[in-house]
Amino acid sequence: MKPKIIICLALGLGGILSITFADGPSLPTSTPITNANPSIRLPRLVQVHVPTKLKIERTTDMLSVGTDNRSSLKAISLTIGGNMVTGVWSELYVYPVGEARPASANGGSGSADGLDFNLGTHILNTKRDSIPLPGIKYVVEVDLTALEADVPPGQIWGPPTKSCKVLWRQTLKQIVE
Repeated sequence: MKPKIIICLALGLGGILSITFADGPSLPTSTPITNANPSIRLPRLVQVHVPTKLKIERTTDMLSVGTDNRSSLKAISLTIGGNMVTGVWSELYVYPVGEARPASANGGSGSADGLDFNLGTHILNTKRDSIPLPGIKYVVEVDLTALEADVPPGQIWGPPTKSCKVLWRQTLKQIVE
């Protein structure tokens, strides 16, 4: 192989490995964006479409949870800081009706750059997650959060930390029989 090809492969694999073995969802420490300043607000508002309902399907051994991004979107306006990067974060909680909500997300989480809440579908199954069990009604909650930070795009978004600011937050909740 030619030296250039070997270097490209090494750099590519190094990037893949660093993503694969990342320590979970969080904002890594990196050099802030030049001139990013959360205290400087843009004079214009950014309009974002956010889901207002969940899309849930249940079978005897599977529970599928996503947001209804086709028929339940609502427009909201957000003010973004100067040169700040935006991202979204979601956390899924599934628990039997009558029990307390778990302290941490037990159904998964998702993140993305930008302000698009189409984060895909979480699948829980009886063998792996012990959800759903026959005859049990479940409460399904999805916490949605829009964030801003002064880190370069392409970072892994995570639960809000001191490195990022919450711009908007909402919990969608539904009972599944």
